[in-house]
Amino acid sequence: MDRKNFKEDAALWPILEERARALALQKLASDEDLSEEVLIFQLGEGKYSLPAHFVSEVQPLRVYTALPTTPLFIVGLVNVRGRILTAIDIRPLLDIPPTPPKEQGFLLIINAAGMEVGFLADLVTEVRRGEPNLAPALSTTSGRGMPWIRGIDRDLNLLLDPPLLLADPRMVINRMED
Repeated sequence: MDRKNFKEDAALWPILEERARALALQKLASDEDLSEEVLIFQLGEGKYSLPAHFVSEVQPLRVYTALPTTPLFIVGLVNVRGRILTAIDIRPLLDIPPTPPKEQGFLLIINAAGMEVGFLADLVTEVRRGEPNLAPALSTTSGRGMPWIRGIDRDLNLLLDPPLLLADPRMVINRMED
């Protein structure tokens, strides 16, 4: 059917006008609507974010049990309502020297890659919509690329990808050989 004939069709034209009005009233999805929620936290001087759907809870870090002869990124074990979790400090994985957890620190309980662990945080600042367009992250001082760093947002928060971080080969400790 030719466009000119639409106006001439008395039954079809009102239907098309009504559809056009309904479409005009619909809100177009903005980049913000399409982005995921992220949890923003601070650890030392660094600011980080991670997709909020990986965070099941935020707990004050009270008591932890240090484990001898473990890598620097493992702070120790924590008991969260009867579940024993590994507390992880991401700074050594970023080639930043670790510091002891702050007295008023937090533990971000992360569920990713079939694991439940706790990430250290000195301060949890907010949960907000993330940015769809991130700046690429620079290489670390050692020259290693970090596939678990998605990028940097406009507030200079490093966006982390928990499943990729937990799959980092450096996270495997005392692997049993087949």
